[in-house]
Amino acid sequence: METYQSRNIIYCPKCRTKLAHDGNAATCPNCSFTYYLNPAPCTVVLIHQNNQVLLGKRAIEPSLGTWDLPGGFIEVDETAEQGAIREAKEETSLDVKINKYLGSAPDIYGDTLVPTLVFVYAVEVVGGEIKAQDDISELKWFNLDQIPQTLAFPTVNTCLDMLRAYLREE
Repeated sequence: METYQSRNIIYCPKCRTKLAHDGNAATCPNCSFTYYLNPAPCTVVLIHQNNQVLLGKRAIEPSLGTWDLPGGFIEVDETAEQGAIREAKEETSLDVKINKYLGSAPDIYGDTLVPTLVFVYAVEVVGGEIKAQDDISELKWFNLDQIPQTLAFPTVNTCLDMLRAYLREE
């Protein structure tokens, strides 16, 4: 699979020699520095109630105008849990509490080809007023059996399957 890194990381950051690409790594033939093509960590929050899930319409690229789950990239010095809570607040204006970590899923961030690893959390609303903001233009509740076809990323369906399995356990 072609990724952003394999396409754009060409020279060694230590000595500027052209890197030799091999699968998930690029190694410098001059100084032996190895650049690993690791995914960027992300979070997704599954805000749910009464067999419904809250989706947001993306206001930015990639996947402008498609439906997505609240979430985003984890920031430096932030845990996945802190990132999930922050992203929920930034995109929905809601304060949430994590009920359960549901798992992780690999993905690619749209046509940027940046590989991501998404950490998925089932959350509960504990405060705030629902309001689309940040990179979300609209928020809407959807029945879990009536999810729109225009989803932003392949992992949205994976995350929704995790939510369905979690709700069956309750």
